[in-house]
Amino acid sequence: MIEDMRLLPFVVCLSGALLVGCDDADEETPPQPPPLAEVAGPARPAPNPQRESLSISNKKKAALPSFNAAPRFNRYSLYNGEDIRQVTGVSGRTLWLCFTAPWCPHSKAMIRELKIVAQEEKGTVQVVEVNADAYMALAEEFDITKVPTTFIYTEGVKLDKIEGAYNAASLRRFLHDTLANKKNLEAPPPPFP
Repeated sequence: MIEDMRLLPFVVCLSGALLVGCDDADEETPPQPPPLAEVAGPARPAPNPQRESLSISNKKKAALPSFNAAPRFNRYSLYNGEDIRQVTGVSGRTLWLCFTAPWCPHSKAMIRELKIVAQEEKGTVQVVEVNADAYMALAEEFDITKVPTTFIYTEGVKLDKIEGAYNAASLRRFLHDTLANKKNLEAPPPPFP
């Protein structure tokens, strides 16, 4: 009997819940959100370019990309087995494709100097290092007989090849001379008098 007395409050609550039920008619409907027009405020007409000038706030101007910003590619990267035509064929930059070997001290020196040139050229030059030992098939395709061997590409066109290690000043001069010769080759011939 004592146990029945302890359960009495639970039985009363349970029976009360069953008697109330879940009739939708007895419930209050939840408040509905106001129509969109009331939330947004009065409608504004679309701007008319002939009548109004659109302006960008200073905050938005600062967020716009700058064309003098850093390059969208890494100045230096290691070749990881990608399609070599995709690596060399990207436009908007000059590519130094340098075949090296990890055991060669001249390769390390050449990469260091190429990185300096890429840094000084402010985002117009990219250096891609190819480990000739790891990618032997690619080295054979490029006819690599000694390391370091560096190719200069622009717009997917191979311009020149140099073998051995050079300092940054020599590489910069070689780069500018090669690009100047390319521009002279692409210039149309002068008209006949």
